[in-house]
Amino acid sequence: MQVTNHDNQVCWYADQLIGDPHPHLFDSQWWQAQKAVVGSSQGRGVTWFVKLDGRHLVLRHYYRGGMVGKVVRDRFWFEGVESSRAMAEFALLDTLCAKGLPVPRPYAARMSKRGPFYRADILIERIRGSKDLVGLLKTGSLDATVWQRIGQTLRQFHDAGVYHADLNSHNILLDRDGKVWVIDFDKGAIREPGSWQQTNLERLLRSFNKEALLHTSFYWVPGDWQALMAGYEGRI
Repeated sequence: MQVTNHDNQVCWYADQLIGDPHPHLFDSQWWQAQKAVVGSSQGRGVTWFVKLDGRHLVLRHYYRGGMVGKVVRDRFWFEGVESSRAMAEFALLDTLCAKGLPVPRPYAARMSKRGPFYRADILIERIRGSKDLVGLLKTGSLDATVWQRIGQTLRQFHDAGVYHADLNSHNILLDRDGKVWVIDFDKGAIREPGSWQQTNLERLLRSFNKEALLHTSFYWVPGDWQALMAGYEGRI
């Protein structure tokens, strides 16, 4: 990993993935000037889809959620470089990739400090040709074998001690080959086995039920969860 530190900016760059490490990689306007923006999505802020040396990447700025986020949109209290949001997620993704788990590869992370606060950005691999479960379920149902495969994948993460802070139906993807991916590991961690694993699953179930209420067409039934759990528990 290459590390740079200047102008109160600490940047990490993955070895052999970034040919020209520079803070402009975290600037959406720079990408636009290079005509390298290939798309975007809107959440708390804009997430940019960009292309670098033939690789498709995601540039994401970190924003606060909840009531605090309405007042302090993107500033976080500084408690050390490695514990900053971008660097912590970069390090976790790097560890999970090394374990062979299906997560995006991290390319770069930045922490910009000003006074006692910092802002953060991360650049990660984009899973080409993938769709999240919400997008898929708004157009049609998924076979039981797919739900079982999702359950098996989640069990792999839990067996590896991977805690996902926001496991929901938007953060599970299927690619063109039917491979299951998990994304968005902000505030994630490696933990010892515990009740958090069941809490993770309960959060995911609530997410499916919530989405079913939000959309007039959402092909989700209780039997889908039973198939997922059969895969998770190895009952197939």
